[in-house]
Amino acid sequence: MALLRSKRTVRTAGEEDEAVDAAGTGTPGRSRVPRKKNAPTPSRRQAEAARMQRLHPVLTKKEQKARNRESDYRRREEAFRTANARPERVLLRNNVDSHWSACEFAWPVVLILIAAMLATQWLPWLSLVSSAGIWVYFLVCALNVFIRWRSYKKEAYNRIRGFDPRGKRLVSDMISRMITLRRFRNPGCAVERGEKY
Repeated sequence: MALLRSKRTVRTAGEEDEAVDAAGTGTPGRSRVPRKKNAPTPSRRQAEAARMQRLHPVLTKKEQKARNRESDYRRREEAFRTANARPERVLLRNNVDSHWSACEFAWPVVLILIAAMLATQWLPWLSLVSSAGIWVYFLVCALNVFIRWRSYKKEAYNRIRGFDPRGKRLVSDMISRMITLRRFRNPGCAVERGEKY
């Protein structure tokens, strides 16, 4: 019978194995099994409705509030990062972080002085000391902020082209950073004390 076959239909055993493997039916466990349909095919309207539900889900009030809160937080974080990436703010942070400041010990000093004022019922002379101490410390902090602001402005005019401090809340940012303990400053300190930047 093999002699009667045409040359086109004659195949070697190796070619037949390759054809079977290519079809995926030659290896055990990989045979094609027709999938059973366990649900009717959705209509076009149902498919479009399911797609719209995935794209624009109908949320409960609680879920909507949580989503709005998350998006507001992300927007504020992005605005904070963008604002803090400006050259005048980077220079401000580096200028404050590279110097010692009497202001960064404001909270511990104020707590000690308040404790001293509360102890005046046993030691009356402490009221005079604590009151004078608070005023002296605030004057030292004000002088420190004034000196640091002048130093920053001089540096900014030399380094940043077209620098204008008006309307940028740089003074309030400087005071806020100066009265915060170094380890709690946000963004964190990029330079060490006394380091050139």
